[in-house]
Amino acid sequence: MKSFGNTIKLLLMDRGITAKEFAGRINLSETSLSKIVQGVTKPRQANLTRIIEELCSTPKEQQQLIAAYARIQDELSDEKAQVDQGVYDRVEEDRVRRYLQAKSQSIAFRESVATALTDADIEFQGPHQNQDIICDFFIPGSPSIAVECKSNPTRDWDRTITSARLFRAELPCDQVVVVVPDDIAKEVLQYADRVANVKIVKLSRLIGELG
Repeated sequence: MKSFGNTIKLLLMDRGITAKEFAGRINLSETSLSKIVQGVTKPRQANLTRIIEELCSTPKEQQQLIAAYARIQDELSDEKAQVDQGVYDRVEEDRVRRYLQAKSQSIAFRESVATALTDADIEFQGPHQNQDIICDFFIPGSPSIAVECKSNPTRDWDRTITSARLFRAELPCDQVVVVVPDDIAKEVLQYADRVANVKIVKLSRLIGELG
């Protein structure tokens, strides 16, 4: 067991990583890691996998650590799980909650754009798709316009601009209008300069721009 612990110590020293930092990386308490290194407890298979993934950068190092682990006496007690499952559950719930909130905002904003187009008696299709390329709404005619709704304008603008290029080339369409909320920062409006025939328009000004 000491051979296993010593191997971990040497690898930590070689990486310049403290035991406290490493324990955090593999979701163990510092006390649990200390017991493993000192030969008091035997790591579970899942924790062994995390140790190897975080610590070993070459096949040789992996083999050394696995060989040392294989020599651990079977009678040594398995370490007790130190990770609070409740903490994991709360973190995951918070992540999913933020995702659902963003999804809800996106759907509501798209519906607001559709309502504005309908109230203005503008004929549109939505969503509009050509093979793998799809936009939120499509206004046929001359010029033909692809309309994309962006409820969170501070996120993934590079992806939005790339999408606009694809809309122009493959839907195809004459123009792309990216609709954003009215409280958009002025800096965001400058992104439209990256692609010809792309406009970034606040929702309240959408109908005026289309007219």
